[in-house]
Amino acid sequence: MAYENGVDWQPIEPEKRGRHETTASALEAAFRELTTIKSPFFDSVVDRWHELFPTLAARPGRYEDGYFFLYVKSAPVLFMLRPRLKSIRTKLASLPNAPKRFEIRLEIKDECDTGCSC
Repeated sequence: MAYENGVDWQPIEPEKRGRHETTASALEAAFRELTTIKSPFFDSVVDRWHELFPTLAARPGRYEDGYFFLYVKSAPVLFMLRPRLKSIRTKLASLPNAPKRFEIRLEIKDECDTGCSC
């Protein structure tokens, strides 16, 4: 049964299969690549976040459709950060690659998956 209908059905050696060991990992990588929006502005903010805002109890969440989302842990923290949004936006707008127009939104995220202390 090596050849059937002109197709070689022998298994491919593991070193020739590619970078993914399973179909599930290949599909996961493909979907991640399709749904991830690349933004040099957001990447630079994430890299310099602790340098720009060392005492801010928030972390950069995502940037999509002209909205920069900051993640906070609770509603009281969200309430305390609201008056500072204008100064945060001004500081972010002065960075290289910053878009001309963007808004800052606060979003509550219970778990902190980046290991930060926010």
